[in-house]
Amino acid sequence: MKYLKLVLLVVLCLPVVACTAAKQDTATTSASMEWRVKSLEESFLNFRENERKQEDKIAQSEEASDNRLKALEEQVAALKSGQTVMDAPGVSSEEAPIDKGWVTDLKPEEEGWVEGQKPQAKAPMAQSGEDKPWAEVPGPVTVIPEPKVIERPATQTAKKTAKPKKTVSSSQSMYNKGLAKYRAEDFEGARGAFDEFLKKYAKDDLVPNALYWKGETYYSQKDFTQAILTFKEVTGRFPKHDKSASALLKIGMSYEKVADPDNAIFYLRALVEDFPKSDAAKLARKELSRLGG
Repeated sequence: MKYLKLVLLVVLCLPVVACTAAKQDTATTSASMEWRVKSLEESFLNFRENERKQEDKIAQSEEASDNRLKALEEQVAALKSGQTVMDAPGVSSEEAPIDKGWVTDLKPEEEGWVEGQKPQAKAPMAQSGEDKPWAEVPGPVTVIPEPKVIERPATQTAKKTAKPKKTVSSSQSMYNKGLAKYRAEDFEGARGAFDEFLKKYAKDDLVPNALYWKGETYYSQKDFTQAILTFKEVTGRFPKHDKSASALLKIGMSYEKVADPDNAIFYLRALVEDFPKSDAAKLARKELSRLGG
């Protein structure tokens, strides 16, 4: 009788346990699908942005080619209308030939020859037998010019001796401001400073660093959703930058925090393959060993 009761109790408990396990699996699968959909949306946005930049470059190149073609057409039209090369549009004075103003190919037999021209033959004059002390005419006196002394202004010497002052750029100053706030655990203020930096200095060399530390502000506040999106922006825009290695590590750790071990292992493996000698790769190998990946 006791065995029969135990069997009945086990049979009644099995559906409850199966239902609970099914709910947990459904929640995990739903979270994983949500992150993958967001990843696809982000990849699509990055593709559209790259496509827009490529179209802008093509438009600029076509505009430059049109301007060059128009300048060449104006030069050809000017030459046909009888203008000189110097008067033609698009030709600088340095490129135009210089009119020397004299002819160098005249010969003594031609008209216009001046220097070295042979005088016409004249009848010889009667010569007397007296001495002619004036027969030898002294040559011209050679005057050696005094060397010119070039005076250098005092400002040139002052410029050579003056030492340049080291100044911190405004972009570096704003970046340091955000980093200082992050280290002081003012995550909201740090994120605001990094956003201002990214808006004002969109092409600065510190943009990958600013994006990474913006992601760290979300990670420190346990907002792992925004942290993943921000770190992926680093890897998407700057795949070869050093900060991409750290960003891949934090993406894997963030996926682990939201109970998505498959994506965590995927990004940690990508880190080890792309940056095998980085410090972040060493930590990634430890995480993969712990996760069984």
